[in-house]
Amino acid sequence: MERVLILGGSYFIGRAIAEDLVAQGFQVTLLNRGSRLVENTEQIICDRDREEELKEVLKGQEFHYLVDVSGLNGKQVEDLCKAVNLDTLKGAVFISSSAVYDVEHLSGSFGEGDRKKKNKYWGEYGTNKIDAEQAYEKCFESKGIPLTILRPPYVYGEHNYVQRESFVFEHILMARPVLLPSKNQKLQFIYAGDLAVIVREMLKKNHSSTKIYNVGNRECVTAKEWVQFCAAAMGRPVEMVTFDYERAGVGVREFFPFHDYDNVLCVDKIKEICPMETPLQQGLENAFQWYKKERNGIAMKEGVRKKEVEILAMLNL
Repeated sequence: MERVLILGGSYFIGRAIAEDLVAQGFQVTLLNRGSRLVENTEQIICDRDREEELKEVLKGQEFHYLVDVSGLNGKQVEDLCKAVNLDTLKGAVFISSSAVYDVEHLSGSFGEGDRKKKNKYWGEYGTNKIDAEQAYEKCFESKGIPLTILRPPYVYGEHNYVQRESFVFEHILMARPVLLPSKNQKLQFIYAGDLAVIVREMLKKNHSSTKIYNVGNRECVTAKEWVQFCAAAMGRPVEMVTFDYERAGVGVREFFPFHDYDNVLCVDKIKEICPMETPLQQGLENAFQWYKKERNGIAMKEGVRKKEVEILAMLNL
């Protein structure tokens, strides 16, 4: 069996990847700080930010593939490259982000070759992902190891503890209106299960240079359409209230779970290789079924609820 090391393989995206690879017959090892939620996997307990500890736990280990879901900056990548046995690796996939793009100076859908730069929406998170990409390229290209960098927009699906689709599910179940930014920005998504399949397919690719792909659904949706999709997945009605937050001097993230800009990627390159995608409606139905069972484990932010009450009072609602 071919061995795969996954960093960040316990929750959400990492879990989807781990489960898919296990189902395909890979021997999967998760490196994390102690959480282990995936059956039929091995585990290495380690904080990847502790360089010497990382070297110690990976000493003598041999893996054929590497998937990094949790890498957040260049230092983490550099430390990993020093600790892992690169000589046995046949390929690697790094999950980056659409946050790397210079979105303030781009229009339309962002392509893989578009300028990368810090932007006001993602700040250091985006620049740290850029540093991580560059660190992987420098290390793996010098060793001739096939490297794939994937840049997803918003990921959704089962085991998502980030308040996105669960945010809307909760509002609808509690019969509370969903406040929408007046600009009605465009959003693009990818189902976690689809991302897992793409990772698996990329591990099989034998290429000599780094390959970078935007990943996501072909079609984007507006914020309003996304809320409507969530409601349809639940089979329930939803009340939506448009709010001019800038005029009111309120931040969009104080009442809505997405930044207020069109986060849309060109995904033509990846669709030539992996054309499949789960329809948004179906993916949200799956997510809602999971949410109903795990609802009590997802904490809604008290600050957001408090701000909502203030805004609705401001709007006389």
